[in-house]
Amino acid sequence: MAGSPLEVGNPIGDAISRVRFAPRSNNLLSSSWDSFLRLYDVDGSALRVQAFAEGALLDCCFEDESFALSSGSDGCIRRYDLNSGAQSVMGKHGDTATCVEYSDGTDQVISAGLDKKLRFWDPKEKCENGGSKSVDSEVWSMSLCGVYVLAAVGVMVDAYDLRNLKGPVQSKDCSMDYQIQCVRSFFDLQGFGVGSIDGRVALKFLDQSKSGAMGCAFRCHPKLRDRKYHLVSVNDIAFHPCLDTFVTGDNEGYAIIWDAQSRKKLYEFERYSNSVACLSYNHNGQLLAVASSHTYQEAKETEGASQIFIHKTSNLAMSKSPQQIAFSAAVRHCPLFLFAAAGTVMSDEEHHFESKADAGASKTYPQQAGTIRKNGYIVIKGRPCKVVEVSTSKTGKHGHAKCHFVAIDIFTAKKLEDIVPSSHNCDVPHVNRTDYQLIDISEDGFVSLLTENGNTKDDLRLPTDDALLTQLKDGFGEGKDLVVTVMSAMGEEQICALKDIGPK
Repeated sequence: MAGSPLEVGNPIGDAISRVRFAPRSNNLLSSSWDSFLRLYDVDGSALRVQAFAEGALLDCCFEDESFALSSGSDGCIRRYDLNSGAQSVMGKHGDTATCVEYSDGTDQVISAGLDKKLRFWDPKEKCENGGSKSVDSEVWSMSLCGVYVLAAVGVMVDAYDLRNLKGPVQSKDCSMDYQIQCVRSFFDLQGFGVGSIDGRVALKFLDQSKSGAMGCAFRCHPKLRDRKYHLVSVNDIAFHPCLDTFVTGDNEGYAIIWDAQSRKKLYEFERYSNSVACLSYNHNGQLLAVASSHTYQEAKETEGASQIFIHKTSNLAMSKSPQQIAFSAAVRHCPLFLFAAAGTVMSDEEHHFESKADAGASKTYPQQAGTIRKNGYIVIKGRPCKVVEVSTSKTGKHGHAKCHFVAIDIFTAKKLEDIVPSSHNCDVPHVNRTDYQLIDISEDGFVSLLTENGNTKDDLRLPTDDALLTQLKDGFGEGKDLVVTVMSAMGEEQICALKDIGPK
């Protein structure tokens, strides 16, 4: 359930740019466009530090439990003593400083900015100890992955080895057509995830020789508007420190927890009033911070009050597969923040959709044989078929004409025949066609489709028709937005058609 906010200190006066939990405690750091760095003690429901800077703060991170860093619109990289509240300017970019990270392994501060530079600082000497690196474009997102710093540059991710900054830069293709909005490292430091402005997420390994299930790209946040699907920016990704799951947040206020192996939706939080600007798990994954605020990405974006929600995740039944987890997000009653919004648990049953022909009514209905025409449907030998030829014999001495049906199984394309008295009833299958937007194609031959209510349908195999299969795979590989038509009858379903709905 949702509650009213209880303020601790002054409310956050502008957009939240970043939230991060401390390495070993439940202290939460936040930076904001209102120029304040704030440190919250989540356990004690207290505001410990509120430090003002000269410019809007676009990123922040912990150096350790006692020191923190920020990057600002004035280009400055600031270092804060979280015990005394004192701050100092470590250095400055030639333009807005957008990102900052600290490497414990090399004792370096790494920053990036709109001056198309990565800069490397010694936090104790307050000087550049590794110089700077020029990049091809402005850097809006950065992440530390072990001894590598990852910088999102357009549709690519550049990986820099902090042990050898003069060495070659590894450019990682992330299967993106549009600008990367965020890059975040796996908790095990084996790879990273990126989210793009058109709603795609890609999970990649740093080691190209790895070919595990987490090497993939899929659209995770398509929404229905005016009966058409559109894609919104994925603003942030947070990987769980103990489980093979991650959470994404988008620019329309949705946060979703995913199974990293199957890319299935495990849990969707109730929609937030503002965009989900950023996310952070604490060190043991028991707490999830969700910052809800405007992001200055869209001209007509709602600018409501910026808020931070703290969700306390329940203990998971580790003996079950991630798809079977009833992911209950209990509310942490923390007077500092709003109570967590109630969510919708995605049970295992909700991930396996039955066809419309299976729901409610019978799979067939009776129809007199003499009224069934060519291109109609009929059940022959227990199979749903389309009639391709029908002929009727003359009335015999017993008064019954005979209908001879030649039909094609709508799923297997096998030819079947039957002869039925014209006055007798035949079983006719309920045949339905439903359009879905294609989200992903898995390595095991299944597709992931978007339903009208925003859930995913993941139990349908690729089509058996070679031409349709090639068209589908080629179109998806080229990044086209594809809508597939699924035909269902008598408990079976199959992709039967495909169309390109145009540019994203």
